[in-house]
Amino acid sequence: MRWLGVGFVLILNLAVGFSVLPSTLQVCSISDPNLSQCIINVVDSLRPNIASGNYGDGRVAPSLDPYSIAQMDVDHGPSFNAKLKNVTIEGVRDFVIKKLRPDLSEKRFNITAKLPNLFVRGKYNLNMNILLLKISGDGNFNLTLGDTLVSLKIQYYLDSKDGKDYMKFKPIDVRFKFDKAEFYLQNLFNGDPALEKIGNQAINANPHLLLEEVRPSIEEHMKGSLTQISNIVVQGAEVKELLPP
Repeated sequence: MRWLGVGFVLILNLAVGFSVLPSTLQVCSISDPNLSQCIINVVDSLRPNIASGNYGDGRVAPSLDPYSIAQMDVDHGPSFNAKLKNVTIEGVRDFVIKKLRPDLSEKRFNITAKLPNLFVRGKYNLNMNILLLKISGDGNFNLTLGDTLVSLKIQYYLDSKDGKDYMKFKPIDVRFKFDKAEFYLQNLFNGDPALEKIGNQAINANPHLLLEEVRPSIEEHMKGSLTQISNIVVQGAEVKELLPP
């Protein structure tokens, strides 16, 4: 899922001092004794931009809510292979930042956020073994996720040109930890109602078996999107503009 995610937070304070954002946004000084809370407040104010992907001044980036992933493939042979297509995730904008730790000496921000409710839909093709049951199907799926945790490690570097230091981001490290989850896969066992019910019950008895298989692909898609967004937002801005003293 070109998903989940919350790298929306990566826009944090770094974009606040940039003129393309509304003038009503607060600028967080690096000398602010409550810098972390100031950044959190700024991120909260960016929810509409995170959803629309429009950061003003012609800067358009991928939307994070809804978040779309064209395709994800996982193949572990006959015991597990899955293809997810046309995946859409909703609910990212309702993120809650639990912890934000800036380390400016290392040019790094560590963020932990919770996604209270995510609603995922798309198409699937699945073959997997759960205990003695071989589950297969091809159709539409729905997934409801609750209390998902997202950890972000955001590292920036200085790109020096003509005596000016511009900020750029390295690929952002994204990690998801799933909690509550419930799948509904339509057309399991060619749509046999009784077998479809049994198959979904088996999957939801331990939904993390399936979630953990697709998690690396979700993280990789989100990593690309968040890195792209952050670099679009700060493009052409000097570090002293983005992180004023």
